[in-house]
Amino acid sequence: MAAVAFRTCKTHKTDQPADSVEWCPHPGRADLFVCGTYQLREGESSPYDKRRGTILLFRFREDDEPLLEELHRVERSAVLDQKWNPTHTDRLGVAGSDGSVAVYKLAGPDVDDLEVTLEQELTERLSPEEEGHTLALSLDWNGGGTRLLATDSSGSVNLFGYDRTLERLHRWKAHDFEAWTAAFSRHNAHIVYTGGDDSMLCAYDVRCPDEPVLSQRNKKHEAGVTSLLSYVQREHILLTGCYDGKVRLFDERRIGACLAEVPLIGGVWRMRSNPRDPKRILCACMYENFSLIELRDELEVAKIGEYGLHENICYGCDWQQARDTGVAKTYVATCSFYDKMLCVSEVVNGFE
Repeated sequence: MAAVAFRTCKTHKTDQPADSVEWCPHPGRADLFVCGTYQLREGESSPYDKRRGTILLFRFREDDEPLLEELHRVERSAVLDQKWNPTHTDRLGVAGSDGSVAVYKLAGPDVDDLEVTLEQELTERLSPEEEGHTLALSLDWNGGGTRLLATDSSGSVNLFGYDRTLERLHRWKAHDFEAWTAAFSRHNAHIVYTGGDDSMLCAYDVRCPDEPVLSQRNKKHEAGVTSLLSYVQREHILLTGCYDGKVRLFDERRIGACLAEVPLIGGVWRMRSNPRDPKRILCACMYENFSLIELRDELEVAKIGEYGLHENICYGCDWQQARDTGVAKTYVATCSFYDKMLCVSEVVNGFE
């Protein structure tokens, strides 16, 4: 099989450094996605004013000519991660540099995309004021959209229940340094995984009434664990991304042993599985490019393509959800930091 290629459809320069991209899964809104930005402002004394950002809501369409159009922007604290709720698909969770998680609602008429906006529905701080300033670093919704995980720069993990409000269920210290990422297991509703700058991969059981109990710990990573993907389509499979540039594959029942790995370059900050062909996973390799890997039936992981247009710190990537009928092509959005570059590309030969 020939290597998969990418055809750039549209590029856009953002006003601030870009670090997060998420396509909207809401029915009838497959052409919408958000891009988050993070601007460090020198000379500001307040930690809340030092890091500012925006949520940019875009529409992408490709008929005779590609169209990439900014519909709305939300000025706020810097954005570090964003995730659409998988059930309440018009709700967007956002992790902010002000140490809070916020939920926004997609609003506007169905007939005129030019009037679509994002309205803040609620926000919750991760840590008490007396603990000092922390940054919210990452988010993950459970499969039912009823629970939200949020990690922070103090090494803590926060678990919320969601039903149009956020109710804190647990907060616990999971890592010695930054807790870069956390993910719900897609195979066991009671287990969550966390990864941190202490190079640890941890599994916790959240049924405990006071503080989740550590189920397993993995010390095999050679640097900080930066991204996690519990693979829905194959039972008990967990993938990790690491600052050492490797994607590793584990059995969720025994995360102490790595089953397979693929070496990439530059530190794997995010991994996104193609919703229409889940074995293909797009990886944001910070200091190199965006790499496409494939999970094989033999529990092998192989690199099958890369997108190299970005120049400086590749952070955000996602696949178009394409739930609308008639959408045949496969698109991805990618963004990078210091060059403030946002790109929408078609994945060519993506289903050979």
